[in-house]
Order: sequence, then C-alpha cells, then structure tokens
Amino acid sequence: MKYRSNLVSGIVSLILGIVCILVIPCQIGEDYSVTYGITSKTVPYAVAVLWIVCGLVLMFQSLIMKKEEVKVLDVRKEVKAAGYMAVLLAYAILFRKSFLLSTAFLGVVTLAFTGTKRKSFYAIVLVIVAVLYVLFAKVLHVQMP
Repeated sequence: MKYRSNLVSGIVSLILGIVCILVIPCQIGEDYSVTYGITSKTVPYAVAVLWIVCGLVLMFQSLIMKKEEVKVLDVRKEVKAAGYMAVLLAYAILFRKSFLLSTAFLGVVTLAFTGTKRKSFYAIVLVIVAVLYVLFAKVLHVQMP
C-alpha cells in the first residue's frame, strides 16, 4: 500500500488536534481562582493548536508545494503492531480490575509476541509479577486496583 507521508501525517495531526480541543473541556477542570492569564487549560489548548498548525503546514507542503515522499506500507508487518496495540488496550482495561492479572497477562503476551519459547522466561515473569504484587499490596500497603 502506497501513501503520501506529508499528506497522511498532516491529516492525522489535524484530526488529533481537533479531537484534543474537543476533549479538553471534559478532561480538565477550570480554575476559577485565576481570572487572568494562564489557566489549567492554556497549555493543553496551545499544544492542540500547535498540533493543528503543524498538520496544516504538512498538508500545504504536500498539496501546494508538492514536497512529498511516497512510502510503501507493508500491511502484513503492521498487523502484528496493531495486535500488540490491542493487547495494550486490553491491559489498560484489565488493570482497572486487577493489577495481578493484567500485568501477568501483559508479560506473558509480550513474551509470546517476541517468540520466546523457553518456559522458564514465562515462569520468571509470573513470579516477578506475584512478588511485586505482594511487596506493594501486602508489605507496603499500597492500594492496588
């Protein structure tokens, strides 16, 4: 699959900047004690606007100035990366339920993704996760999810 790098990067940057601007009011509270200058939303808005400006510059370079590099995307190689992103999403969801299960899951799946065949590596990961859980939850009394 061939794609134009500046155009695609510009479109993605533009979309992410707009999403960021739309999400900021929901995620960051307004600091009412400050009535002037910089508030808690100033820096995130500035980053989002910068993201949009950079996206527009990339799109301008691609469409108007014709500064473009056509790259080839090997979809077969990217499927593994997309699968691992799905694993990280599953980890984030599982983490809210249980640190022990989610971290053990991530360790085992990461070893499987790298093609590790030695059973001792899997055992080491599971033991380390269990030791960390006992250390933090039971010894240090850190509240775990």
